[in-house]
Amino acid sequence: MKTTIPPMAQSPQPHSTEKWEQAFDALTDHVMILDHSGNIIWANRAIRDLIEPHVGSIVGHHYQLPYYGTILPQSPPPWETVLAGALSAVVETSFPAMPGSFLVSCYPLLDAQGTQWGAISVVKDITDRKRIEVALRQIAQNDPAPGSMAFLRTLVKDLCHALNVPYAILADLEDPTQPQAQTVAISANGAYAENFVWTPPALLFEELLHVKGCAWNTITSPLFPSTSALSSWHVTSYMGITLRGQAGKVIGLLLVLSPEPIANPHVAKSIVQLFAARAASELQRKKSEEALRDSEQRYRAIVENAYDLIIEISQKGECHYASPNCQIVLGYESADLLGKNFFDFVHPEERLSLTKSFHNQIGALQENDMVCRVQTKHGEWRWFESHIHPFRTSVGTVKGVIVARDITEQRQVEEERVRATKLESVGLLAGGIAHDFNNILTSVFANIGLAKMITAKQASANPSVVERLSAAEKACLRARDLTKQLLTFAKGGAPVKSTTSIASIISDTVEFALRGSSVRCHLQIPDHLWTVVVDEGQISQVLQNLVINAEQAMPEGGEISVNVENISLPTPSDLPLKSGNYVQVTVTDQGIGIPLDHLSKIFDPYFTTKQRGSGLGLATTYSIIKRHEGHISVSSSLGKGASFTLYLPASSMKMAIQDDTPHDLIRGNGRILVMDDEEEIQDILGKMLQHLGFDVDFASEGEKALSQYTLAFHQGAPYVATILDLTIPGGMGGKETLRQIKALHHEAVVIVSSGYSNDPVMARFQQFGFSGVIAKPYNLLDLSKVLSLIV
Repeated sequence: MKTTIPPMAQSPQPHSTEKWEQAFDALTDHVMILDHSGNIIWANRAIRDLIEPHVGSIVGHHYQLPYYGTILPQSPPPWETVLAGALSAVVETSFPAMPGSFLVSCYPLLDAQGTQWGAISVVKDITDRKRIEVALRQIAQNDPAPGSMAFLRTLVKDLCHALNVPYAILADLEDPTQPQAQTVAISANGAYAENFVWTPPALLFEELLHVKGCAWNTITSPLFPSTSALSSWHVTSYMGITLRGQAGKVIGLLLVLSPEPIANPHVAKSIVQLFAARAASELQRKKSEEALRDSEQRYRAIVENAYDLIIEISQKGECHYASPNCQIVLGYESADLLGKNFFDFVHPEERLSLTKSFHNQIGALQENDMVCRVQTKHGEWRWFESHIHPFRTSVGTVKGVIVARDITEQRQVEEERVRATKLESVGLLAGGIAHDFNNILTSVFANIGLAKMITAKQASANPSVVERLSAAEKACLRARDLTKQLLTFAKGGAPVKSTTSIASIISDTVEFALRGSSVRCHLQIPDHLWTVVVDEGQISQVLQNLVINAEQAMPEGGEISVNVENISLPTPSDLPLKSGNYVQVTVTDQGIGIPLDHLSKIFDPYFTTKQRGSGLGLATTYSIIKRHEGHISVSSSLGKGASFTLYLPASSMKMAIQDDTPHDLIRGNGRILVMDDEEEIQDILGKMLQHLGFDVDFASEGEKALSQYTLAFHQGAPYVATILDLTIPGGMGGKETLRQIKALHHEAVVIVSSGYSNDPVMARFQQFGFSGVIAKPYNLLDLSKVLSLIV
């Protein structure tokens, strides 16, 4: 490009000169006219105002002085090619004497004959444009990973650089309705500031939410009050925009802040919007990644802390993942399971069918439920209820997730419920048999005793007959002991206690439990044992459990030792018992012993090491002892046997002395009413009472007995005693009959009798209002003793 401008020496027309000078002076770019040597002939106001305040008039000086500070620059200036005859020069460059970046445009000036006499130079400051270009290029080519904190920090720093402002804030906004944000990246004077929870000024927050696009303002007073953490920034000019994520939801804020007015606001708005688009994208990515990470951590925490076993398996059944609880429940480390086939741990009885079902369903992505036994590391088989959820991975591989719950105890409870129902039925049957047997035995026992007594009084009595009758009487006593065992089996619940010596309970129970066994028992029971208040049947059950366990621990035979002694516990003691007197019973065997890891579980319900054991024997033992306010402990080591020790509170009450020596019959007189539904009992009881000197009336059930008693009472001749059978099938029994008799005659003497010797009424007859008790079976002497005490 060649430009023809009249040289200054030619003195152009005044009005013409004024026009082009005014035009050039209006530009912000530097415009200079140079002669052929590069000296400045004319300069516009922009360059004059920049240079002349420091060095004076620049006209007549070489053009290199304002830009290079010298006329001998190290590198050739862009003007030189044009001054040397080139058609033009357009170059981006920088100058040693002037900060920033510039675009130099230089063109030759020709006279009317076409001879170059100089050049015109236009220097444009492109510092801001270059800064914006660099910032935009850095956004596109940033090194930090997108969505990372480093990337977002770089973003706000580049924004400050692009707009030449000192401060920028990128903040995360969880709830657009609440003016509280969490800063994500802060650039302050070229450095990064620490993030904090930030509450933007209310007016600024409302403006950002409601202004479409970019909000901008310059205010006279600082934006942030003196109480704000940002008050030291002295912000009076700001530009900001909301960041929107998926579905247009506001997720954050982007603000640039300055103590000076923001230059070129229209260009700055475009730049802020451009940065905001990238910031919103990266902030949404960051929030999505954090949500995914939180979700992964949450589900990992659930999986790793779940009581259920969670196992990931391949389509072939190989274990690829096992939750930590597998070690707690099954005993396996992860390495014991990974790579192994899950179904190899399933019980052989279920393995084939479950494996076949699994392979048929997992390929079709069908969910599957199964119940099976799984072997623990210690060889125990435990029941599990499992659900298999198949899924296809992103690469198309089919896998399955097994969620398995240990239901061993649940199955044991259910099995025990069925077993308990059966036992209850058997118990009811045993109780009924014992009751009926006691009624029969009462007739036999009483008849034999009566016959023996009558025969013995005859002068011509045959001694052998009396001897045989005595033997039969002893057999009846053994039969009575058998019915006691049946009743003990049939009973349950709270103990029916009475004061007794535990010595006889121990000897009788051990003899019964070891009948027919090859195991011997050595009893060490001292004289003068303290009495105890116990349910004889339940304590017998406890001892029977311990003795039977000891016998089973010695399949080849051996000796059981039972030691009993009185002890006094101080305060405090090592035992969980109150201080006081106790009777201590220790049962020791010579068996195989109990492993150390089993000792803490030995009294747990359903815990057993026996192939066919229910796991209830010792649990029941523990429960019974606790109900007696006692304690039971165990000590053992493998190969050295086991020792169980019972502690039962001693009683200060004395037991009635059982005197088995023959006594003379104690006779009486008067009329006695007998209520019993068994004719045999009525017959023999009537004969025994008559033998003792009493008159007898009979009733088969409560209504008749009450009618007869009422008639006698109103006639002024009440019965001296009434014997009531406790249980009358299909009729009013002893308790209700007693209540109505007492209502009629409060002083009535009433004796309760029953074949259910374990009934609470029999043990605590006085609490129910009875005057005496006689348990079936009984003989003439037993009847005589009871009547003599109350009639």
